[in-house]
Amino acid sequence: RIDVDALFSYEISVPPIAVQEKIVGILLNIDRKIKQNEAINHNLQQQFQALFDSWFKRFEPFSQPKYESELGLIPEGWGIKDIYSISSIIYGAPFSSKLFNDEHKGAPIVRIRDLKTQNTSTYTTEIHPKGYLIKNGDIVVGMDGEFRPYIWGSGEAWLNQRVCVFENKRPKGKVFLFCSIKPLLNLIEQTEVATTVIHIGKQDFDAFRIVMPPIEILNAFDDITAPMYEQIVNNIMENHRLSALRDTLLPRLMSGEIDVSEVKV
Repeated sequence: RIDVDALFSYEISVPPIAVQEKIVGILLNIDRKIKQNEAINHNLQQQFQALFDSWFKRFEPFSQPKYESELGLIPEGWGIKDIYSISSIIYGAPFSSKLFNDEHKGAPIVRIRDLKTQNTSTYTTEIHPKGYLIKNGDIVVGMDGEFRPYIWGSGEAWLNQRVCVFENKRPKGKVFLFCSIKPLLNLIEQTEVATTVIHIGKQDFDAFRIVMPPIEILNAFDDITAPMYEQIVNNIMENHRLSALRDTLLPRLMSGEIDVSEVKV
């Protein structure tokens, strides 16, 4: 129990207001850049999603759909393929939780809870024989609770069980893969019924079917969207570097270890 009177009697070192404002300015500039990158990524995803919907859902640039398929009318010369025609699926390994640590021993490990923030605070010293190291740009999906594709940009990390990677088979086709699996994953999430946590697995992935255009159309789409995807990955990577820089600077700025008296913000 803290004695309130004693707490109010403590003295702390407070820098002049001008120094405080410079400290805030430095940190705010980093935060602004992080938010700017997030806004750019959101806009880029909206752009390539709109293009995907126009080309591969409404078929707007192409001839009127007239061929009946299992997924509805599609343009002549197009087809229906399973997900394995464009992607391999890599499943996470069952790493032992007894070897998990938060002391940065070994390598980071990605669990479902890490996908949204991409902050890998858990590490493991285990090298699993079936382990897979996630790479920047990988499309990662959690298999419990909610099923969303995430574009990874937080560096190499082990893929834990109940997390999988959709590995693109075509060098520049990650946007087509990302946009193809997103509604399929969402459909499973919306229709799955469970008393506790919903799950997705190989049996669900085996049933995934996608509309496949001729290769020249697919290549044209890739040429437009691949630079967008690359920019998104680079922005995610930069945000992680900026976050680490901010967290490193904060205590040093507050303690006066770093002199900002001559800094112009």
